[in-house]
Amino acid sequence: MPFLAHALKSLPYYVPPSDVGGGLKRKRNIRPPTGFAFVAPLNQSFIRDARLMPGTTRMVCLLAGWGGNGRPIDTTLGAIGRNLGRSSRQVQRYLRDAAEEGYLYFRKITNRMGYVIGLRIVLCKAAIYKQAKPKTPAPKPPHIGRNQATTQESDINPTLSLNTESSHPLDQKVVQLCEEFGFEFESG
Repeated sequence: MPFLAHALKSLPYYVPPSDVGGGLKRKRNIRPPTGFAFVAPLNQSFIRDARLMPGTTRMVCLLAGWGGNGRPIDTTLGAIGRNLGRSSRQVQRYLRDAAEEGYLYFRKITNRMGYVIGLRIVLCKAAIYKQAKPKTPAPKPPHIGRNQATTQESDINPTLSLNTESSHPLDQKVVQLCEEFGFEFESG
C-alpha cells in the first residue's frame, strides 16, 4: 500500500515505527482517535506547575474536560485509569498529588449499605480554568447636536381642559387641586 504510506508521511505527527529494538512499550500503543470534545482554556500556571507529576497534569486536564463548567464529577479510579492507560494505584497517586497542590478535592461515594462505589471529584475552577479578562466597554460616540430622527418638542396641547360645572365629586376635586397648585386650565 504505497499510497497509504505516502498519506501517513504527510501527517505532521507521524513517525514511522522502528524495527530495531522495538522502542518503548508506550510508543507501540494505538493513538487515541480525534474527537470533537472541547476543554475550556486552562491556566498556563497550572500547565507549567513543576510540583505536579506529568501524569497528574494529564489527569486533571482529562477531568477538566469531563467536568465542563465546574460540576462535580462522579467516577471511579478504574474509569480514569482506562482513559489514561494507568493502573488504579497510579491514579490514586495522581489524585493525592493534585489534592495536595489544591487543584481538586475528592471523597469516596458510598451506597446505602456503606460500600464504596466511586469517587466524587470537585475541581478548583480558579486554579485550573483560565479566567476571562473583563471586556472594556466600547467608548460611546460623543453626542453631536440633536438627533434629527426624533421630535424635539412634544406634540400635545399644553392647555388642560376641565369641566368646572360638573357635579361629580371627582371632577370638583381635580379642579380644586389644580387651583391649589397653580395649574392653568380652561373651563369647558
